[in-house]
Amino acid sequence: MQNVKTFLFGCLLAILVPMAVYSQGPSRTAQSGTAKLQVTQCALKVSGMSCGGCAAMVEKNLLKLEGVTTAKVDYKTGEAQVQFDSKKTTPEKIVAAFNQANSGFRVEQSKSGGK
Repeated sequence: MQNVKTFLFGCLLAILVPMAVYSQGPSRTAQSGTAKLQVTQCALKVSGMSCGGCAAMVEKNLLKLEGVTTAKVDYKTGEAQVQFDSKKTTPEKIVAAFNQANSGFRVEQSKSGGK
């Protein structure tokens, strides 16, 4: 009987948790007030990484920068895909701010550019 209760509770959570996530209102990348974000993407080359933990640290530090909304870093390819609010920052500002604040890793704009 205890297993049945545990199973039913798990099923209930599986239904309610997604509903709670979607009902929380606008995310940080959604429009704020009347001003809309102008999200742009750029690719950055990252040097100084030796593992997945390094990639996670680079992601975390990119997300701290003003205007950056998402960052995905792949340590195997040495590349970061960064989405940012083009009203608040540019790829050049992201590169400069990141390199100034982080001594162990370096980023530069990829030649492939962004969207």
